[in-house]
Amino acid sequence: MKRYTHSNNIRFEETIDERLREIVKTDSFCIKNNYSKSDLVRQLLRMGLRQYEYNLSERIKVQKGERYGS
Repeated sequence: MKRYTHSNNIRFEETIDERLREIVKTDSFCIKNNYSKSDLVRQLLRMGLRQYEYNLSERIKVQKGERYGS
């Protein structure tokens, strides 16, 4: 499958690299979708960015007084 992406080289600590490899080999979602380590990193990054954007929007709502508590 051709991906239209920019190449980025990322260095991981050895323990994180091992964990990523373990997840790719054992997780049913990764196995079913034939994920590589790079695919997993892209998926985790997308999930993390979505969560970051959600947290940011919630923080702004609290600052504007639209939402109380937390």
